Amino acid sequence: MTDQNQSLRDDIAFLRGLAEAGQARPMAGASILVAAGVVFGSASLIVWFLNAVQGVTANWLYSTVWGVAFVTYMAFLFLRIRAMPRERGTLQAATGVAWSGLGWAIFFVGASLGVMSWRLHFPNVMFAFPSVIIALYGAGWFIAAVLLRKRWLHLVAAGSFAASLVNAWCAGDATIWLVYGASLFLLMAAPGLILMREARAGTA
Repeated sequence: MTDQNQSLRDDIAFLRGLAEAGQARPMAGASILVAAGVVFGSASLIVWFLNAVQGVTANWLYSTVWGVAFVTYMAFLFLRIRAMPRERGTLQAATGVAWSGLGWAIFFVGASLGVMSWRLHFPNVMFAFPSVIIALYGAGWFIAAVLLRKRWLHLVAAGSFAASLVNAWCAGDATIWLVYGASLFLLMAAPGLILMREARAGTA
């Protein structure tokens, strides 16, 4: 019984050490989140400008904008991942895995909505994309907040969930791309920049 109690205390001490390490060390790969916010946020604002301001209705042009954004982001992602250090803290690694999983989910959600839109000849299905993506980002921020024990990330997660509802409300016209772009800048790029500054301060 004594051995079991000691083992339990050792396990608790180990988990506490992981939590404290996660609190002290910045999240790795924040620049990837910044890139996602800036690249896709800019693409969304361009789509809004072309539609709402210029009155462009050519769907191929919108597909080109999103395609260029995707290629740009993937190129940055490839180079950034190769440059990242292989050795990271346990919680930082877990956070990275969570964001990677969300990234794959986002890719296949977009692909699925695209297939559905083409199969049903109903392009308005794509209006669901911003709301779903922002909600997934909220899940990512929630996971990061819990694992890294950063209270302010809980506010970012809550803001993302609220923005998901706002994006849903704006679905149906070009306004959604303005709201989506603003959401990406405020809830992806901006928090990512803060995390990058924390990382630089931690290594200074």
